[in-house]
Amino acid sequence: MINMFKKGSAFMLSFILVLSLVTIPSALPASAESAERSGSLQNQEISKVTTTFYGDTTSSKGFTWYTSKQLTDSTVQVIKKTGAEPDFNKALTFTGTSSISTNSQEELVHKAEASGLEANTVYYYRVGDKVRGVWSKTGTFQTAPDSGAFTFIDMADTQAKTEEEAILSSETLEKALQTVTNAQFVVHNGDIVDTGTKEDQWNWLLGHSQDSLLQTTIVPSAGNHEDENFAFYEHFHINEPDGSATETGAYYSFDYSNAHFIVLNSNENSAEYANFSEEQVEWLKKDATAAKKAGAKWIIVNIHKGPYTTSNHATDEDIMGENGVRNQIAPLMAQLDIDFVMQGHDHIYARTKPITSEGKATSPEKITETLNGETIEYSVNPDGSIYVIPATAGPKVYYKNKSEELGDSYYSLFEKAEEHHAAIYGPDPDKNDRPKRSQVQNFVGITIDGDKFTAVTYEIDQNKNEAQPFIVDQFGIIKKDTAASTDPVVSLKDISGHWAESAIQSGVTAGYINGYQDETFKPNAHINRAEFITMLVRALQMKETTNSLAFTDAKQIPSWASSYISQAVEAGIVSGYTDGTFRAGKQLNRSEITTWMVRAAGLTVNNNASLSFTDKDSVPAWAVPYVAAGVKSGLVSGVGQNRFAPKQLTTRAEAAVFIAKLLKVKN
Repeated sequence: MINMFKKGSAFMLSFILVLSLVTIPSALPASAESAERSGSLQNQEISKVTTTFYGDTTSSKGFTWYTSKQLTDSTVQVIKKTGAEPDFNKALTFTGTSSISTNSQEELVHKAEASGLEANTVYYYRVGDKVRGVWSKTGTFQTAPDSGAFTFIDMADTQAKTEEEAILSSETLEKALQTVTNAQFVVHNGDIVDTGTKEDQWNWLLGHSQDSLLQTTIVPSAGNHEDENFAFYEHFHINEPDGSATETGAYYSFDYSNAHFIVLNSNENSAEYANFSEEQVEWLKKDATAAKKAGAKWIIVNIHKGPYTTSNHATDEDIMGENGVRNQIAPLMAQLDIDFVMQGHDHIYARTKPITSEGKATSPEKITETLNGETIEYSVNPDGSIYVIPATAGPKVYYKNKSEELGDSYYSLFEKAEEHHAAIYGPDPDKNDRPKRSQVQNFVGITIDGDKFTAVTYEIDQNKNEAQPFIVDQFGIIKKDTAASTDPVVSLKDISGHWAESAIQSGVTAGYINGYQDETFKPNAHINRAEFITMLVRALQMKETTNSLAFTDAKQIPSWASSYISQAVEAGIVSGYTDGTFRAGKQLNRSEITTWMVRAAGLTVNNNASLSFTDKDSVPAWAVPYVAAGVKSGLVSGVGQNRFAPKQLTTRAEAAVFIAKLLKVKN
C-alpha cells in the first residue's frame, strides 16, 4: 500500500528531502531561514536537477537545476567513475547560464552542457555555484555506446496534483529503475505534472524523485498539462531545432546506438494539423528521412497525444477529426518507416498491431520465444508502425471508450485493448464516472539488440504483491534482412518496359542482381551503400576475404552485405567516413558512385584534372579526378544541359546500368 502522509508530516518530509540535496561548506550558514514558502527556494538550496541528452549522446549531456536568486553561478563538474567516491578536484568543469524562472519568480533556472566525454562511460557529476561552494548531491550518468544493445524504460502521465500523488509517482520511477536494472535512460510520454505553471507540483514530483533522477537520464515529451508559459521547457535542457517555438513544449531528436529517437510536441496547432505546427511536421519528415539515410536501424517516436488509444481521448476532435492526429500525423509514421510509437494522454494500457499509412492493420509473420518464463511473440518485418500507450505511472486511470464512433473496426487494430486494464478499483469518491485514483501504475522495459526489439510491460497494483512490479504483457519486433535473396530471381515482375530493363535483366542472368523476396527489383528506389557494393562485388567476382570489418557501426551492416563490403574495402574500392563509420544504409549520390566505379575499373586518375560541366563547382574536390576519369572512359556522363548533378541520388536502375558499363569498360 502507498504510504499516505498526513499533511504536516508530508510537508516536513519534502522540506528535509530538498535540504538533503545540498552540500554547504562550513563558511556558509548551516541552514536557511525556516519561514514558510510557496513553491520558492531558500537561499542555499539546489533542487529539481535533471539530466537530458543534449547533442551527441556518446559524448555530451545536458543539465537543468533550480536555485534561489542568490546562487548565480551555473557550474557542472564531471569526472569519470573509477571508484566509490569522486574526487571533484580533478573534475572537468563546464559553465552554463541562468535566468529567472517564468513561473517561480524567486528562483533561477540553470542550464549547462558537458561535452567531449568518452562513449559508453559512467561519470559522476554535481551541479551548483562554484563561486560560493554550494553543490547538489552527487549524481551519475552513462554516455551512449557507439553501437551494441541497450535498454530503456518508458512511462507516461505521472501527472501528480498533490504531494501524496507526487510521492506515488516517484515510487513508480524508483521501482521501474530497480526492476529494469540495466536501463540507460527513462522516456516520459508527457503530462509530468497536473498544472505546469504551478511550481509546487514540480517541487513535489522532481523533489521526491530526485534520488532516482540523479542516477538516470530522462527523455521527456511535453503533455497538455504543461503546455503554457515555458513550463515544460524550463525544467529540461532540450536541444530543440533552431528557431522552433518552446512556450508550449519542445520537439527534438537524438541517436542512441543503432536507433534514432524523435520526441514530438503535440501542444502546437496550425490550420492543417491539430496539435502540430506545419514547421514541426516538416521537421519530422526531414529528420526521420535523414536518420534512415544515416543508417538508423530503428526509428522510435515519443508523442503525448497519440493517434491510437482506447479511452476517453480516442474520440476527441483533435485526435479523430479531419485535421486530427489519426488522420494527419499517423499516416506519416508508416510512410517514414517509424517502427514504434510511444503515446500518453489516455491513461489506459493498449497496444496495436502494425498499422499502415492507410490506417489498416497488418498480420506479420510471428516468431514465438520464451522470456521470463512466459511466451513472447515477435513480429517479423512488420508492415506499419506499432503503437503503445503504457497507461499511467501516476494516480489517474481511465475506463475503456465504448463510443459507437470507434466500433469493432477500430478495436480490430489492437493486439491488446482490455476492457478496463488498470481501472479496476472504483468508482472514485470525488468523481463517480472515473476509477479510484492511485491504485495501479504501469511502465515498460525495452531492449534493442541489433535487429531485435523486446518490450516487457510491468504493473504495480497497490493492493497486490506488496505493490511490487509484475509482468502483464510482452511483445517484440525482429527485422530480418530482405534486401536480397540468396538465389537469382528468374523473372522480376516490375522491370518490364522499364528503360533499364536490359541492364537489369543482364545482371539477373549473370547472377549479380537479385530481386526482393516479393519478386520485385524496385528500379526507381534509391540504392544505398550496402546494396550497391553487394551488386558490384558480385559483378566483379572478387576474391573472398577473411578480414573482419573494423567500422564502428559494423554491427549495423546487414549480414548479407558484410562479406562483400569486406572484399571492397580490401580492394581499395570503398572506405568509411572520418568518424570511423561505414553507414551501410546511406543512399549514394552520383559523386560517390562514380568514385567507386572508377576505382573498381582500375582507371588512371589525374589529380590535376578539371571538369567542363556547368555545375562543376558543385562537384566535391575529392571527386573531381574520379568524375573526370569516368567521363573520359565513357563510364559515366552528364544528366543533360551539360550538368553532372553530383548530389543527385542514384536509383537501383541507374546502378544496374553503371555496373553494365563498368563490365564493358573492364573488358
